[in-house]
Amino acid sequence: MKGITSRVQDYLRVIYELSISGKRVRLVQLSKILGIKMPTAVQMLRSLDNQGLVIYEKHEMIKLTPEGEKVAKEVHNKHNLLLKFLTRYLGVSPKIAEKDACGMEHHLSEETYRRLLKFIEFMEGCPSGLPKWLEGFHYYLTWEKRPTKRVGKDVAILPLKNLNEVEPGEVGKVVVVKVNPDERLKLAEQGILIGSTVKVIEKKEKYIVLNVNGKIVQLDRRKVDSVYVI
Repeated sequence: MKGITSRVQDYLRVIYELSISGKRVRLVQLSKILGIKMPTAVQMLRSLDNQGLVIYEKHEMIKLTPEGEKVAKEVHNKHNLLLKFLTRYLGVSPKIAEKDACGMEHHLSEETYRRLLKFIEFMEGCPSGLPKWLEGFHYYLTWEKRPTKRVGKDVAILPLKNLNEVEPGEVGKVVVVKVNPDERLKLAEQGILIGSTVKVIEKKEKYIVLNVNGKIVQLDRRKVDSVYVI
């Protein structure tokens, strides 16, 4: 697409997308979608006609030439690929993704385009569906917490909970202890260490009663504020 401006690419892509949707491509549609005045659109269409990219005659349908369709299809494919990547994989809202894809499609190198294409083919070709880590990433985008915990060969997508958030009767496995080494040792002496199974028995204002691997332990709630379970 050397020598073809981004604005020209926009015109060609919109004409192509209208045509493949089965709609009759008219000047009024084109100007409305592109957000431009009709005289401006007429001027551009005449220029594209002179370049051999479209067939334009006043009051007639607008058509792409084989060369124009080739360019339009390439831009269309890049646009859709970027749109899918931004929305499905990065979680960008459709409205923003549409705007960003319109800007990025003109500057995407062939190498990056091929890599993105292979990335999406790889992701959507997984035998068991989209990978669990993608669910974890979307959880992280929403809650700003890392929700994944590897258990054997599997990845469980479970939200981390602060131990103080666990309700009486609930059971959790300790996966994070965010304290200094001295405090970590003191908690370990009570059985609170990575991998321990804990059950909340009772919660009071200043302390919490736990069953830690079968042992009843009473701890200051401030001490367990840095302990996280799944």
